[in-house]
Amino acid sequence: MRRLAFLALFAALAVPAAALASERAADDGTLSVVTADGVINVVARGGVIGSCDQCRVWITDPVAGDGTGAVVTGWEDKDDVTDTKSKWSGTDVRFKLIGGSFKLRVAGTGITLYAVGKGSGSLRGAVTNTGTWSLNDGTPRLLPDTMKPFVLAA
Repeated sequence: MRRLAFLALFAALAVPAAALASERAADDGTLSVVTADGVINVVARGGVIGSCDQCRVWITDPVAGDGTGAVVTGWEDKDDVTDTKSKWSGTDVRFKLIGGSFKLRVAGTGITLYAVGKGSGSLRGAVTNTGTWSLNDGTPRLLPDTMKPFVLAA
């Protein structure tokens, strides 16, 4: 019974990942950030999923209906800044946007996120940062201690 439950859970998690992967264009770039403390900014058309231990997340979704829209859970405080921009904060926050254009800013600790698409951004690690980042399937490295711009491209 446990094995069946595990397989069902795995299948449920694999379906969204497979859908995202099947829509990835040949010229899409990738960003992977793992267990980082700092600030990550992404402006792109594509998708992003992530989580953080303690953080603030700002999401701008400028075009209603061009993707899933922002899905954020675990937040303790939410502020609708404008009609298209919201800020969430708290501990164990999880977020995703799949499809469409978006602007994302995450500032905090224990940040893990994966983005696929076309766009750009910047990132900077905190003084205590031990997290890594990888751009466009490159080698993982520590986050820089100054703001570093990047381009999502194949």
